[in-house]
Amino acid sequence: MAPCLSEEYASDHEHEVSAEYLYPADADVLDIYERDGTLYVDVATVCPECSDTLALSASVESVRGVDVDLPLDDDYYD
Repeated sequence: MAPCLSEEYASDHEHEVSAEYLYPADADVLDIYERDGTLYVDVATVCPECSDTLALSASVESVRGVDVDLPLDDDYYD
């Protein structure tokens, strides 16, 4: 999955992204990588205002264990 925003459109259009309107079911992990000693996660989600697909990048600030069985969604790996 790749973001559908062209550079030209993105430069003319500001997307206000708030956690209040973002849901895990509307997101997909695009990439997990390390740069300059920091772990990053790229996520695709939908803009709640205009429904464009957005690519969000976040640095990992903390890591903790959780009681979750993986894989979360068996269909993803089929």
